Amino acid sequence: MTDPSERTAEVRLPSCFDSDAAPELVASLNAAVRAGNEEVALDLRAVERFDSAGMAVILDTLKQARANGVKVRLLGLSDALYDFFTLVSIDRLLRPGETTRRPGFVERVGATFVPMIDAFARGLRMLGFALWSFVVAPFRGEKVRAEMAVDEMYLAGNGGISVITMIGFLLGMILAMQAWVQLRLFGAEIFIADMVAVSVTREIGPLMTAILMAARSGSSIAAKLGTMVINEEVDALRQMGIHPVRYLVSPKVLALAAVTPCLTVLFCAIAIIGGMLFGVLVAGIEWGAYIEQTHKALKLADLFSGLVKSATFGVVVALVGCTLGLGVRGGSEGVGLATTRAVVASIFLIICVDAVFVLLLRVGA
Repeated sequence: MTDPSERTAEVRLPSCFDSDAAPELVASLNAAVRAGNEEVALDLRAVERFDSAGMAVILDTLKQARANGVKVRLLGLSDALYDFFTLVSIDRLLRPGETTRRPGFVERVGATFVPMIDAFARGLRMLGFALWSFVVAPFRGEKVRAEMAVDEMYLAGNGGISVITMIGFLLGMILAMQAWVQLRLFGAEIFIADMVAVSVTREIGPLMTAILMAARSGSSIAAKLGTMVINEEVDALRQMGIHPVRYLVSPKVLALAAVTPCLTVLFCAIAIIGGMLFGVLVAGIEWGAYIEQTHKALKLADLFSGLVKSATFGVVVALVGCTLGLGVRGGSEGVGLATTRAVVASIFLIICVDAVFVLLLRVGA
């Protein structure tokens, strides 16, 4: 099998070359390489049957031989073997792999923040399209898709009532309990009503409602639009001359902007009732005194600011869900990733917007 004068070794493969016969081939090739041969010829003329495991061994052997500076020739390729090697692109597999350069600090920072900036810019463009649909389009003879907005309101509002009610009631009782622990030391249990009513109306009510909407409606919007992108339904809308933003995004933005304040009012009312039950049944406050103290503590400006924040939070949740949903790439995995990111990004932006509102409404005052 070996010709010392030409320093060439020839290895014949059996008729059935599979995973069972592969170890023998590996041993023969390793022996040929260690013998100092400059070239190894694989005779494949006898091969009638083979499997992918056997062919994988051949490819791995070819790589090792080339890495050691040994030339390898394939002799007697049948049509089936030729088709296999063509299918797996043998030249590409045997090409030396390029060394990957580790990205630097600036590149890693850019890879993190550039997609965020791009998503933020797309969200602003969607907001512009949505405002155009509400303000300008009706004066140009284009109808606002009110029926779709009503459907979205029903889905977002009706499905969230039970969660809002339960969490609002429990949170109102928890706030009253925390206030009672401190206020009873000074005999000021009556101010439980002030703390519960004001804190819920100004901050906790709008904030908790928006977070619940992000977890429920924001994720649903991202998943729904992401699935439409994967199924090429959004491309079909474009082919039919329908603008996806005006058709899909605008009704969702309008729906959440209208439903979130309504759910906030429900949350605040239930939370105040929960705090009142604790104050009356546990802290021993009279019903009439608790209600009167709540009425004194609440101001119309508190309720109005809470509703404005809630509407803004609803717009943020809708825009984030639509932006990430329409930007889905990579199949079902991309849909799941967009859904998760929609919830996280919505909650983050809700906190940021709430901080801005606090600076404008409280610090400025």
